[in-house]
Amino acid sequence: MRAIVTLFRLLDRGDEPLVDCDTLRLLGGCDPDELVRSGVLVPAEPSMSLHATCGQCSVHDVVRVSRLTGVEFYEVCPFDGADLVEKNRLRQWAVDGRAIAELLASAMPDGGPAETLLPGVAWRIGEVQVGGESFPIVLTTTRSASRLADRSGASRMILIGDELPGEGFAGRLSITEAFAISSKQIKSRPERFAQVLPLSSVPLGNAFYRKGQMWVVRFEGQETYLENNVGPLYIARLLATPNRAVPAVTLLASRIGIDERQLIGSSGELTDEAAVEECRGRYHELMGEIDEAKANHDLGWLEKLQSEQDQLALHFASVLGKGGKPREVGDIKKVSQSVSVGIKRTLNVLDTELKPLADHLRAHLSRGVCPIYSPPAAIDWLV
Repeated sequence: MRAIVTLFRLLDRGDEPLVDCDTLRLLGGCDPDELVRSGVLVPAEPSMSLHATCGQCSVHDVVRVSRLTGVEFYEVCPFDGADLVEKNRLRQWAVDGRAIAELLASAMPDGGPAETLLPGVAWRIGEVQVGGESFPIVLTTTRSASRLADRSGASRMILIGDELPGEGFAGRLSITEAFAISSKQIKSRPERFAQVLPLSSVPLGNAFYRKGQMWVVRFEGQETYLENNVGPLYIARLLATPNRAVPAVTLLASRIGIDERQLIGSSGELTDEAAVEECRGRYHELMGEIDEAKANHDLGWLEKLQSEQDQLALHFASVLGKGGKPREVGDIKKVSQSVSVGIKRTLNVLDTELKPLADHLRAHLSRGVCPIYSPPAAIDWLV
């Protein structure tokens, strides 16, 4: 699936780009048959030229010779003569942009079909809801973006593509920014769509999210920016999961910039290694189950899985120490104190920049071993 990003870029260079075996090999040995089954590649006529390997030419022509036993193909070099070529090496395919659009559309939260806006070059693949307003998500080639700018509602479109213009649209993202693409699956990143919108396009509401090297903070109609320090990172995580305690060790993993599996892996060993491995195995299973729950938008299941994950993270933090030594209670206190200090510093900044939010967080965000944000009533946050 990772190949679709490069294949779409090829589509951006021409209306009917052809891909040969050598190109797929450069893309990491992609399986052409799998891409054909997904519709991204469509079989085309065999290539009649090959990338030269003689060291003297850049391209070699291929000639077709009819024999009694069938058709044979020869690669012709003016210096080395002609060599028989396997027909399989001459296979080539056309890139189908609509099939790529359909794959991305299926990964969107609504999971609907792609809608053609400009044949062969632009498709509406979904929409994102921000503050009760709808913003269409449009996959487009660079050269067709100017044609989209003339359409009604262009100022609300978020464009997905490569090297796209920013003027005239609500926002733009590359495919890899908008989607997490692995070898086997594609997952949308809905939070990226909201964060790319200019503030003038986002309906007023409570917000606490990172935009570039700053944090956008909005509360009760007032707005400010914060520097990208550790405190805002901790607070954003807590605002995203109200009424649920998040272990300080989980927040610390976010601060360091690694996932909790790496934090766990560097913590040493327990006396009972079998118990450690069992816990680690379950933790790794949870990572996959959480990704699946997010993809299916199963919030109930997701909350249950995250709660179990946090409990495991807290357990590891409490029993694992460097060099295989048991972790002492004081170590947990050090972690919680570090997280608490980061949050406190941000609250002190908010005292000057956005006092109502500082007061609100002091009243409803508790710190300690397991910080928790417990608002008196449900509050919507864009995080």
